[in-house]
Amino acid sequence: MSDFDGRTLNLNLLPALEALLVERSVSAAARRMRVTQSAMSHSLAKLRELFGDPLLVAVPGARGLALTSRAAHLLETLPSALEQLREAIATPEPFDPRESKQVFRIATVDYFEIVMLPYLLRYLAEKAPKVSLEIQRVSPAALTSLAAGELDLALVGTTLPVSVAGLRRATYYRDPFAVLARKDHPAIGRRLDLETYLSLSHVLVDIEGSATLSEGVFARLGKTRHIALRVPHFFSAPLAVSCSDHITTMVSTIAARAHELLGLRVLKPPIAFPPSESIALWSRRHDGDPSRQWFRDLFLAGHVGPPHVRRFARLQRAADLGRT
Repeated sequence: MSDFDGRTLNLNLLPALEALLVERSVSAAARRMRVTQSAMSHSLAKLRELFGDPLLVAVPGARGLALTSRAAHLLETLPSALEQLREAIATPEPFDPRESKQVFRIATVDYFEIVMLPYLLRYLAEKAPKVSLEIQRVSPAALTSLAAGELDLALVGTTLPVSVAGLRRATYYRDPFAVLARKDHPAIGRRLDLETYLSLSHVLVDIEGSATLSEGVFARLGKTRHIALRVPHFFSAPLAVSCSDHITTMVSTIAARAHELLGLRVLKPPIAFPPSESIALWSRRHDGDPSRQWFRDLFLAGHVGPPHVRRFARLQRAADLGRT
């Protein structure tokens, strides 16, 4: 076997090589490639030099040329390799969501499932009825898979630390905080003052060891509160509040949903908390993929979600485009 260095190969010679191996004739290969016989002979000479092998040899009494053992091996592997190369460098076909049967894979937390999923399912049923979804819990391992291109999108909050290389990010919503309490809570009147707020027991949503409400706010105020319960899911907190005298401070979009489903009171926090930021993460590998861009834009361009989330996403997209 020769010491062939693929870095020296002119890719334009590969179709000529395939034609020569299949046709086993310089003239027939020339007709197949629609070039002159002289040009094909020139290509064969270059290929022989590159591979350090004659590739095609004349056999007395035989019709056409015979393949050397090296050429026979190339014939086994070259056609499929060329097809893969053609697919890799071809211009992507436009994505047709109505006909696509693609499976989109998302890593997220139950915030997305509560707030966005119902709207996403209705949108897909109308615009992309053959598309499928797979949702998994966000985790460090999931973010690594996302960067590797094995997942299509992650929808998370900025409180979740993301230190994985190869990811892009964009904000699609900022959600203010609200306080939830059961309707007949004995300690809460028409309004919730700071003294009462700090005296009550709290339920804290803690995802992957990162609390959704920064404790730094209380530290800066020199205040403390009693955390009676930590839960790993957003909707576990309203459920706990509904059957206790605990309260919880959480994003207002889920608080509104908890009010609808559980009849909980939604109160204004007596402390000014910075809003929670929802971001989309995706692999840089998928920047130019039409289908995945379409899927990202469902969120980033404000096509799905509650009306206030869609409005925010559209304004955020316009602001981002204005800065580029």
